[in-house]
Amino acid sequence: MNKPIKPFRPPCGDCGGRCCQYTAIEIDRPVSKTAYDNIRWYLCHTDVHVFVDHDRKWHVEFRSRCENLAVDHTCRIYDDRPQLCRNHGNAEDECEYYDSPYLHYFSSREEFEHYLCSKGVDWRFKQPGK
Repeated sequence: MNKPIKPFRPPCGDCGGRCCQYTAIEIDRPVSKTAYDNIRWYLCHTDVHVFVDHDRKWHVEFRSRCENLAVDHTCRIYDDRPQLCRNHGNAEDECEYYDSPYLHYFSSREEFEHYLCSKGVDWRFKQPGK
C-alpha cells in the first residue's frame, strides 16, 4: 500500500522565515563597466545586496521583511499567499532552510570590487587627467 504524499510545508518557524526577509529582482549579468558601476551603486545603499543564484542568474536584493510574517516566523496568509510565494521554495530541495540560494553574495561595494579584481575584470572607468 502506497502512503499518501503529504504536501511540503517548510519549517518557517525554525529558520526565521528567511525567504520572507527580502525581495529580489533579477538583473542582467553585468558585462560592461556601466553595469559593474550600477551594481557598485546599488551596494552603496543600506539594506541592498546583490547575489548570483545557483543558476548563475544575477539579482539585486532589498532587505525588507514581509508584512505578513508573524512573530513566530510563519506566514499569516499562508493559505492565501501570492503565487510567487507558492512557487518559491515549494520543496525540501528548494527551501532556504535546507540550502542557501546564493552562489555569490555581495553585501558591500568593497566585496563586489574584490570579486571583480579576483576574476581579472577591468571594471574601473578611467578618471580624467590621470
